[in-house]
Parts: sequence; structure tokens; C-alpha cells
Amino acid sequence: MNRDDVVRLLVAETSLNDAEMFISVLRNAGHAVRASHVEDVEDLRDTLEEHAFELFLCNTGLDSLGVADAAHAIQESGRDLPLIAVTEEDAPEQRLEVMQTGALDLVAKSDLEHLKLVVRRELRHLRERRRLRQVEKALKESERRASALLDSSRDAIAYVHEGMHIYANPAYMEKFGVESFDDIEGMPLLDMIAGEDQQTFKELLRRYSRGDHSEPEASLHMVAGSETLAVNVHLSSATVDGEACTQVLIRDQSDQQDLEAQLDSLSKADLLTGLYNRTHFFHCLEQAVDELGGDEESSHGLLYIQVENLEGTRQTLGIAASDKVMTDIAGIITGETDANAEAGRFADDVFAVLLRHQGVHDTIALAEAIRQKVEDHIVEVDQHTVTATCTIGAVMIGEKTRDANDAITRAHRGCEIAREAGSNQVHLLPAESEDGDAGDGQRWQTTLQDALERDGFLLVYMPVASLGGDTTARYEVRVRLRDEDGVEMMAADFVPRAEEIGMMPQVDRWVVEHALQTLKSKLQADSAMTLMIKLSGRTLSEPSFLEYLGERMKAHGIKGKNLNFEVNEPVAVTQLNEAREMFRGLKELGCGFTLDHFGSGVNPFQLVKHLPADYLKLDRSLGQDLATNEETQERVKGIIENAHAMKKSVIAGYVEDAMAMATYWQHQVDFVQGHFLQAPSRNLDYDFTGTVI
Repeated sequence: MNRDDVVRLLVAETSLNDAEMFISVLRNAGHAVRASHVEDVEDLRDTLEEHAFELFLCNTGLDSLGVADAAHAIQESGRDLPLIAVTEEDAPEQRLEVMQTGALDLVAKSDLEHLKLVVRRELRHLRERRRLRQVEKALKESERRASALLDSSRDAIAYVHEGMHIYANPAYMEKFGVESFDDIEGMPLLDMIAGEDQQTFKELLRRYSRGDHSEPEASLHMVAGSETLAVNVHLSSATVDGEACTQVLIRDQSDQQDLEAQLDSLSKADLLTGLYNRTHFFHCLEQAVDELGGDEESSHGLLYIQVENLEGTRQTLGIAASDKVMTDIAGIITGETDANAEAGRFADDVFAVLLRHQGVHDTIALAEAIRQKVEDHIVEVDQHTVTATCTIGAVMIGEKTRDANDAITRAHRGCEIAREAGSNQVHLLPAESEDGDAGDGQRWQTTLQDALERDGFLLVYMPVASLGGDTTARYEVRVRLRDEDGVEMMAADFVPRAEEIGMMPQVDRWVVEHALQTLKSKLQADSAMTLMIKLSGRTLSEPSFLEYLGERMKAHGIKGKNLNFEVNEPVAVTQLNEAREMFRGLKELGCGFTLDHFGSGVNPFQLVKHLPADYLKLDRSLGQDLATNEETQERVKGIIENAHAMKKSVIAGYVEDAMAMATYWQHQVDFVQGHFLQAPSRNLDYDFTGTVI
């Protein structure tokens, strides 16, 4: 999850339960929400002065904070913050009133689907406005840099409007012996063309001004004092102070060929790493997709390689260190690829590799080789050493690939899935179906049913280690799916599909059964071992699950103390009655209970009063910038202190580096989990007696 993906939500609401409902609805709609609450106008002003937000939900029934006052406070702060008014029931006659005071819309608590649509629209508009401001800022900076480049350029450059000089850089004036631009301002450029070439230049300028840019160059002779120079003249469109004009670039004919070769090379290369730049790599990718056409036999591989924690390296050791990391990894990629591969730097912390005419096994093998080499490599910067890891999304480009953008988008999605699973790994994203939603649902139902019948799922285990000296072995259970080719699919690939088509209860039961089998085989050596198993929202709604669980525990001789079940906080909020029934049933069986994705709501501990879980597992968004963001650190610290006051243990998941681990330890978190300790493994072999930090 990127920082830009987090929706910082501000809520002014009479009921904290309703505020939590908003948060859960938005999270279930796919938004990563980090919420704050305000009570009155002064509270709102203070909050806006200190923090930025993406969305503000304001109840129209608040006496201490009216919608008009909220809109005025936002305007005073200078923040671009979408304000959405909230009412108990739909009131069309009130919508015009609140929108005239500054709200962008009015939504009713009784129509949460409307809330989702309005939020999606306003977030899209906000991001578009932010991108527009970034583009405008970049344009101004580009114009400033362009002006500086023109003045410092060694090439002779002039701007003309209707054939008259309106600008000339120092190199131009030096080339033609002009002491001051005032001497040629308003002077026709034609006056500087040798007589025998004036007609040629007139035709060139006339064609270009009419919009014919097919041949913007000409070889001419120009007069410079008593000398006649053989030059190449190149025309291009430009603007000066918002007015359209023509840029005239003049070079000696003898320098043209060498310069063209240098420019061609520079136009393709990333200046830092020497690999292809994004533009040229994408051009190569377009060619590769196009050349397959209807070829059913051939395929290309594509890797999307994201370097982890590059921003952390930049902040702690400086830009030179992060640049050295990128150049070293570029060297690793070059060393691992052959002549059939084309590698480029696709973004600040992203490389992409195109493997022409390669199959899936060669593609995955290369991805694993690069990942391992990066993990093993030590970067030396001055007196410091830096290590790095990378996460790689892989896709196969075949006849079903629509275009280059489709290919790179799927590769990026594969990388995001790998990051969600814990980073420093490779994920191959399967090809998408062409049958549409109905066909896709049927395909997934067949795939999942087949996996249930042939044990096509497999379990992996991730240790949850204590920072307080507790050596009890605890593992979170995660499920994978093997496709027909034996390729493992992450849960993020198939769990959402299973949820959509209603098959998660069957998958949850498969996981429980096989987790109990594993636990039975391990308890003889370690009677205290605990497995932590996720439950889906659909399973919460299944009355027979508790009876099934009790029967299977009895059949395998497993006691409840060895099991802990995890439920996501957003699911528990939206299915509170079912979650409470499940909690009571699990406790009757002696099992533990964990609230996962905890802490992103306005008042998350309100839920703990209804579901007094044994463990609270922090939401992933709280750890994204933990080491560098003081606001996040204070929020995490507050959650941990409140949890300890309620005698609850806190688990920090997704711990990927030493900086995050040290910060969690400093704030006295109880348990940690993540790739920094150990990646998910089929073996339960983590040494819980060792020192974690």
C-alpha cells in the first residue's frame, strides 16, 4: 500500500458508532481509511492547521459545528478538502441548502450505497485536482528550466513570430556577431539568409506556419557579418508569454551527424542507471506486444521490480545512497539478463524487464535470481553499508494481452499482491479470463471446487514472535492455491473471488481441517503451540461453523488453547451481531480471538467493548511510514497504551525492516510478525527461543 492510497478521513458526527460504520463501509468498498474526529469549529480549525485530509463527513445535526461553519473553516485554512454533509434520512429539499453553504453533496445514513458513490466521485475529483496542480507547478518549473537552458545552450536558438525575431539566446547572438538583442529585435529572420536560399527558407516557413510539420528542416547558408555559414535550420512550435511562435535551431552542418547519434542514445537511456528510460522501454514493450499478434505459440515475460524502502534509505543516508542502491541493482539486472532481455528504469524505485520469447518457467527463474541477488547484495556508501530487497510482479504476454498498458498494469498488480503478502518475493499474476464477469465467476467456481476436491490448496505459516520473552510458538496460518501448472497463487488472487461467489465458508473449513491435522502432528513435540486462523465474513454468518469446528477439534484431539481465530475489524463492525455470536462460541470451545486490521477507525476500542479480543493486530496502514512519521508513531503509541490498559496484547504485522522493528519495540508492542522475522513457510521451524531484537 502506498501512502497516496490511504484516505485520511475527518468525521464530525454525533454518534461514534455511526462514525465507525462510515469507516467500515468505506474500507469494505476498498479504501484504506485513517480517521480522525472533530467536535466543534475550534477543534476543526486546529486539526486543519496541523494535518491534511482527503475527505470530511459532517453531520447536519451538530449544534457545535454547522455545515456552513465547517465550509468556512475549510476555506480559511486554504485546504482542498471535500465536504460531504450527512443526515439521518434522505432529504432532497435539504440538499440544495447544504450545497449552497459549501458542501459538495448530502448523503443519508440510510443509503450507504449512495455514500460509497459520492465518496468515490469526490476522491476521484480530489486526485484530479491534485494532479492538475502538480502539472501546473511542473509546467512553471519546466518553463523556468527551459528559459535557463536556452540561455546556457551552446546551440544557436531564436524565436520568431510572423518571421520577426522576438528572442535570441547568447549563442545565437555570438554566432552572428550581434552585441545586443535590441539590435535584431523585430528584424526579419529572412534578412540573415543568403540570397540564393531565401526562397527555400520562405517556403519552409510558409509550410510550417500552415501546419505542415512533415519536413521541419532545411540546409541553408546564413550571413554572419562578412562570413557565409553552411547550417541546418530546424523549426519547432513554441510559446513565449503564452503566445504561439516558432523556435529556430541553427547548427553547423558538420556537427549534425555526431549530434544526432548522441541525442538518439541519450533519448533512450536513464541517466542514472544506464538502462532504458521509461519512454523507450514502453516503446519496446509496445513492439513486443504487437509482434505477437495472433501467434498462439510464442510468449514474452514481463517483470515489474519494486525496490523496497528506497525512501527510507534516502531519508537516513541521503540521495547519494539511494542512487547507489539503484545503480547497483541495475548492475545486478544487467548481469542476470541476456541479449533477449530489455531492461529499463520504469519509475523512481521501479525497474522493468522484458523477456522476449521466454516461457513462464524461465521468467520466474530470472525473477527469483534477481530477487535473491538483490537480497544478498551489500551496497557501500562512504562509511555506511546498505542492504535492499525487492518485490517482483511477473506476467506472461501472449495473444490475449490487449496492449502494453494492459501488460504493465497487470505486472504492477502482481507486484502489489506480493507486497501485500509481505514483500521480498515474486508473484506471477495469472492471465485474465476473456469471458466477462459471468464466465469469470463460473471459471473460479470450477477452479475452487476442484481445489477443494483434490486438495489443491496448501498452507503456509508465518511466526508471531514475542518481544517480551514469551517463547510460545505462535504461527499465523495462510492459504495458497496451486493452479493446473503447479504455480502458487496468493490469497489476494482468489479470496476476493471466493467471497464474491460465496465459497469462502468451504475454503475456511478446508483451512481449519488441514490446520488441525498439522497441529495434531506438532503437539507431541510442543504442547503449547498455537495456530492463528483467519475467518471470513461469510463464515461468521454460517450458524453451523461452530458445530463443525467443535466436532473436528474433538476428532483430532485438539484443545481450544492451541487455536486462535482472526476476524478483520471492518468485517466485525459491519457484522457485529454475527461476530459476537462467533466470539461467544469460540470462547466456549476455549479458543482465542484476534481483531485483525485494528486501529484505523475513529474509536476502534468501542468495538473491543463488544468483542473483548485477546489480541489486537494493528492495521497495515499504521506501519507504512512508522519509522519516519511522528503522527503515525503517536497514533500507534496511543493504541498500544490503551490496549495494555484494557489488558489486551498487541501484534504488529508486516514488519519489513529493522527501523520498523525498533520503533515497535520502543512503543512496547507485544508481538511482531513479518518478513523481517521470516517469510511464510510450509515448515513450522522458527526459533522462538532466539532474540528477536
